[in-house]
Amino acid sequence: MRIKSLFLFCCLNLILTSIYAGQIHAQAPKTKKIAFASNRSGNWDIYTMNPDGSEQKRVTQSRAGDYSPVWSPNGEQILFVSNRDGVYDLYMMDANGRRVRRVFRKLVLRIQPTWSPDGERIAFHTQKPQWKPEWNIQTATIYGADVQDVAEVVQQGGYPSWSPDGNEIAFVDYVKDTRRIRIITLDSGKVRTFLPKESPWMSTPAWSPDSNRLAFAWSKWGIAGRPPAIFVANRDGTGLKRVVKSEWRVFGPAWSPEGDKLAYIEQGDNDSFQIFVVDIRTGVRKQLTDEGLNRSPAWFDPTTLPVQPQPRLLTTTWGKMKVQD
Repeated sequence: MRIKSLFLFCCLNLILTSIYAGQIHAQAPKTKKIAFASNRSGNWDIYTMNPDGSEQKRVTQSRAGDYSPVWSPNGEQILFVSNRDGVYDLYMMDANGRRVRRVFRKLVLRIQPTWSPDGERIAFHTQKPQWKPEWNIQTATIYGADVQDVAEVVQQGGYPSWSPDGNEIAFVDYVKDTRRIRIITLDSGKVRTFLPKESPWMSTPAWSPDSNRLAFAWSKWGIAGRPPAIFVANRDGTGLKRVVKSEWRVFGPAWSPEGDKLAYIEQGDNDSFQIFVVDIRTGVRKQLTDEGLNRSPAWFDPTTLPVQPQPRLLTTTWGKMKVQD
């Protein structure tokens, strides 16, 4: 009996060691990177590049369409949208593109993911055919459990952005054929309208790294007026500033980890979607991509990570195994 127990203990220890080793092998980039989606190969895939546009590298190799990459807070994982199983849903992979796995067991249309700052949960826009209204913003754990409704929005809304302090989610609400940005406080469920006295047609909000500002696209003169521009404002609506003006449509801003730059998408001539970066202080812009169509830039900088151990990896694995027992 003692020999059998010892054998089982050794086997369990070997399993735990193997799983732990597999998890810690996922490594964050050692330098600053921007992840993005591109169809330059004839298929939409996830790529990474340096913030100056150099070293553009294809990460996914699927025949399906891969979109909307988002770095985990520690940079070891990338969350993204793919239809590789027939429905656009959420997938996760290591930063190098290995170990691709679906977040949820049941396939449901889920798009526009964002990550909580502690790396434990994700938020996304999802279709719920069995409910009215059919589209909601939800949160869940990174293992696809504990799904919670956050806000009711229609298909034309969505674009959730989780504040780096973890307290709020900004999203787009589509009401009476106009788009407005709402902010929900997660603890209380209270929803407020961002810039309520300004004209609507705002979209793609993005929190600054200090949670004090929002960047967003805004067609200030209406959908039939001038093309949208990129604006920045404090969370209370003060300090409103236009940082990108173009004759073409611009949208999808993404903050640099230092909070001094924004990557964004510009829809140029012939619907050529390209990624640019702008210095918020000087207004100097630089085009980063010029091949194919490119969307959904997302930054990561290893120098902004807190210097502390992460014992969560083995603890989470052990807890999951105990539940399965």
